[in-house]
This record gives sequence, C-alpha cells and structure tokens, in this order.
Amino acid sequence: MALLSLPPPPPRRPMAAGHAILVVLIALGIGMVLNAPGLAAAAARQPFGWQRSVAVTLLTPIRTFSDLAGLNWPHVALADVAAQATGSASSGDQVAAAAPAPAQRATAPTAAVTGDETEPSPRRSPAGDDRRGGTREYPLRMWVGGDSLTSEFGPALVDVAVRTRRVTADVDFRFSTGLARPDFFNWPAQLRRVAATVDPDVFVVMFGANDGQNLQVDDRVLTFGTPAWQAEYRRRVTAVMQRLSARGRWVWWVGQPGMRSPDFDARMSLLNEVYRSAAADHQRVSYVDSRALFTGPTGAFSPYLDDGGGNRTLMRQQDGIHLTRAGGQRLADDVFAEVAARWGLTEGN
Repeated sequence: MALLSLPPPPPRRPMAAGHAILVVLIALGIGMVLNAPGLAAAAARQPFGWQRSVAVTLLTPIRTFSDLAGLNWPHVALADVAAQATGSASSGDQVAAAAPAPAQRATAPTAAVTGDETEPSPRRSPAGDDRRGGTREYPLRMWVGGDSLTSEFGPALVDVAVRTRRVTADVDFRFSTGLARPDFFNWPAQLRRVAATVDPDVFVVMFGANDGQNLQVDDRVLTFGTPAWQAEYRRRVTAVMQRLSARGRWVWWVGQPGMRSPDFDARMSLLNEVYRSAAADHQRVSYVDSRALFTGPTGAFSPYLDDGGGNRTLMRQQDGIHLTRAGGQRLADDVFAEVAARWGLTEGN
C-alpha cells in the first residue's frame, strides 16, 4: 500500500523589516516606561551640561506617567526584594522612590508665577501671639514640599499632621528638582507663589538630593564645592529661607540623610552644613538633622533599622538614597514632633 505523501508546508514568510522595527520600538518603549524610575534617576546624576538637560527633560514626563499609572511597581518590588535578600543596597543603577497612591499625593497647582502676587497680612491666633492657628477653630496650615526624597516623607507627614484635627496640610514633591537647576524647575518661584496664594503657617521643605552638581550663573559654571559654589548656593538657600519665614511663618528645613555612596554622602554633608549654618541666621527657620535617624549603631549607613518596636525594618530603597514608606514615616514622626512641640499638637486633641 503506497503511503500518501503530505505536501511540504508553505515557506514561512519573514517579517517585514518595517514590522520588525516597530516591534523593537514598542518593546523599547515598554521597557523605558517600566524602568522609568531608574532611568530618570540616572539621568539626574549626569554631569552638568546639555546632555543631562536633554535626558532629564525627556525622561521626567515618562517617569511621571509611570508613577501615576502604577507601572513602576515591578521595578520597586524587585528592588525591595533584592535589598531584603542581601541586607544592603545594591551597587547597581539608582532606583527612585515609589510614588504614593494617588489619594495620598496632594500636589499644589503649577500655575505660572508672574512675580505680581502680594502676600496677605500675617494671621494671628486668638491669643495674639506669633503661633498662628493650631486649634480646631483655627487649624494650623502646613505646606510640605521638595524633591523626590519628599515622595514618601511628605505624604506621611501630612497624614500624621491631619490626624490631630488641628492641622490642614498639602504636599508637593517634584522628581529630579532642587535649587541647583531653576532652568529645569524653578522652586523659588513656585515657593513664592505658594506663600502668596496658600499662605501656610508652616513650611516644611527638603532639598539637596539633586543639588550636588555644578551651578550655572549667567555665562559662568561654578564647580561643585568650591568657595564660589558654596557662596552662590548659600545665597539661594538664604533667599528661600527669607521668603518662606516672612509674615510670621515658621520653616522646618530637613537635611539629607546619610547616603550609601561615600562620594555622594560627602556631597550631601556639605549641603547639610550650608542648610544648618543658614538656618542659624534666621529666627524662624529650624534645621532638622535627619542623618542620625538613618544610621546604624556605628553611625554608618544602614538600609535596615530598628522601627522602635524591636523589628528590623527596611528604611532605604535599593539605590541607597531614597526612603521606603517606613523610612518616610520615621522621618515624618521626627519632624512632626518638633512642629507639635511648638504648638502643643497631639493626635485627636
């Protein structure tokens, strides 16, 4: 009996070159969105120059979309798992802090600042002293803002403050920003607008993670750490402190925590000294030293710390820079303790 032979299968048609390119571009786009935190953090740490400006400008909206859409969770989850498995932060690419849930992320409007805003007259508490608000009838108005290290700390501070029912609070944090690059995001102008329109009783701000770089002044570039650089950066810090502490307001300026990288930690230590010394020259500005909160028994960087209940808890993200949610809560509790001590605020009273 003769066997029937099957016809050979038709030859597979190769994918058209255009389709192949499209598939590659889609895959790259998906990868860029999923890894947006790491890419944005790496771009922000590039040397000062046009390459950094272009990279940050292109990646910031992608990173914002990734955060708001919750597409960065695989990246953040893997970073946390890796840190827990090793007990220390990885030496790989930086991983920026995970954004809080949309319900927690209260941001101030981004209206343009014209410079024509007029600040209202200082408000006084019924007692007539300089402690404005702080009661249920006259709640204290708090505004929290800063760079990406505020993304976990800021919402946590707002939560603990409003639980007293004697504080109203808002938070506004911007990734890859600071006082070094007003061409990218102008914090002094934004803070001037907030002072004029929101008129908080208390400002809590945290800058510096993106400021360890050269400064451009007119057509000059000031090298980081030089006397000229320190003088210019202090001038910027002082101008912000003067603006925020005007009209009877109080300011808590939060310093940078210790960092895993020795070089980066040294840069942040220099910035902290600028903040500390500038705050000492302003009666209504208090400097909050966060370094001791995030160091181990030997004073060295440690991603895991005692949470106060005898449990070792991951406080820092894999990049050795940003705070985890627990770390943000740790810092928020410390800062609010200082604010509450001045106004006699306690939860539910």
